[in-house]
Amino acid sequence: MTHPAPLPFRIRLPGEDSVSLAEIRDVSRRMDGLLHCDESGIVLEWELTESIDEVSLLSVSSTKNRFEVEVLEVPFELLASADLVGGILRPRLVLRARSLGVFSDIPGAKADRLMLDYARGDRFVAVEMARAITAAIAGLPVTDEQESITPLP
Repeated sequence: MTHPAPLPFRIRLPGEDSVSLAEIRDVSRRMDGLLHCDESGIVLEWELTESIDEVSLLSVSSTKNRFEVEVLEVPFELLASADLVGGILRPRLVLRARSLGVFSDIPGAKADRLMLDYARGDRFVAVEMARAITAAIAGLPVTDEQESITPLP
C-alpha cells in the first residue's frame, strides 16, 4: 500500500460570546491538524488554539492560547468509511467509525462521525487519502468481531 501525503485539516468548533454591563467577551477556538495514513490505520494529530477578546469599561485585551499537540491513532478495523462531501464550496472528508468511542477524544467529533474541513487546494490529497482509507477498509478480513452490513429482504 502506498501512503498518501498527509492531509491538512481544520475542525469547526463553536465559540462563546458574553455581554454584560461591564464587559464584552468573545472566545473563539480553532483546531488545525494533519491526517496521516499508514499500514495499520490512520493517525490524527491536531493543535487547538483559543483566542479571547475582552472589552471592558477600563481596558481592551486580546490573548491567544495554544494547547499541546495531541495525537490519536485509529486502526482500520475501527473505521467504517471515509467519504468526500461538500463539493467545491465546502470540501470535507467525513470519517465514520464502527463505534461511538472511537473519536470521543477529538473536539468537534459528533458521535461516530468526524468531519475534517480541508482547503480546496488540497482536494487531490483528500481524494488520495479517501481512496487509501476505503481500500484499506475493504481489504480487511471479515471476522465475527467485525460488523457486517447485510441488505434487508
